[in-house]
Amino acid sequence: MMMEKMSALLLENQGRYEKGLLLPQIPPIKSVKIVNQSSLNIKAKKKVGASVEIIMKNGFNEIINAYDDFFADYSDPEGVHQVRVRIRKFRAMLAFFKPLFKGESYQRQQDTLRKMGQQFGEVRQLDVLLEDLLKVRKNTNQEISDFGKLEVHLLNKRAIAFEHLLADLKTDAFALDLLDLWVWELNDPWDEETPLLLASLKDYTKKQIGNWRKKIKKSMKSLDVKNQQAVHRVRIKSKKLRYAIEALSSILDRKTRKSMDAFEKIQDDLGYFHDVFANQHLLEQLTSESNDVTLHYQAGIIIGGQMMEGNRKIKKLIN
Repeated sequence: MMMEKMSALLLENQGRYEKGLLLPQIPPIKSVKIVNQSSLNIKAKKKVGASVEIIMKNGFNEIINAYDDFFADYSDPEGVHQVRVRIRKFRAMLAFFKPLFKGESYQRQQDTLRKMGQQFGEVRQLDVLLEDLLKVRKNTNQEISDFGKLEVHLLNKRAIAFEHLLADLKTDAFALDLLDLWVWELNDPWDEETPLLLASLKDYTKKQIGNWRKKIKKSMKSLDVKNQQAVHRVRIKSKKLRYAIEALSSILDRKTRKSMDAFEKIQDDLGYFHDVFANQHLLEQLTSESNDVTLHYQAGIIIGGQMMEGNRKIKKLIN
């Protein structure tokens, strides 16, 4: 029954989306599956603006594809994850090329994309916590029953959060935000006064990667691991650089492409450490709603185990 409702919702959303394109005389978007970023037709010697248009179109299509895949099998938690990842990758590429855009309109699009990603945030956080529960159970050889109450509690919370997500998507706001984003791309988003538009993609990319690397290294040297926001900022900056290197790999030298492994490692370790804070906060919120001693005990095992592993990772990273 639910599948029938969602299929109807998908068809209705697509219908309204296409109507929204047709009203202002815009031809419907045909999303294209891109297997990997190296297949993009970007050339090192091309002007940076022309190359960014290709990258933006690809990123836009990837968001649409992930959104469609989410509705095709919305029971799969990976669908929620992929929508958020595609939005984050798009935001990372916009940030990488930020000096080329008109400041005010650029920030407006970033704010919209952030809002779009946040719609999926609560469900994704609960999915991550459920995945972590399975890992702790496996690594500590705990029986399923040892975390039974906590798992049921999290699954119930996840079901409620997912219903809220679907209710938000039924408003068509997500599709309309995508439409606004696409119109922005079409309507000359460039800062015509910046000389950077005259640079080649290779020259711009080399300089920007160098600048981002310096900022990340500087932040790592002075990183206060007790400051959750500071950890999160370095993590996000590393993730954005990783996404940029990945998207531009076809024009980068081998050394720069290889550096993606290092930034992936930094991102993963900082990400785990940040998730420890986030999971602790979420579990404390959830358990505060219950007086069940067993539930509190099970949540304590998860928090304790993750804090130990998080401290190990962060010490290895900063030493």
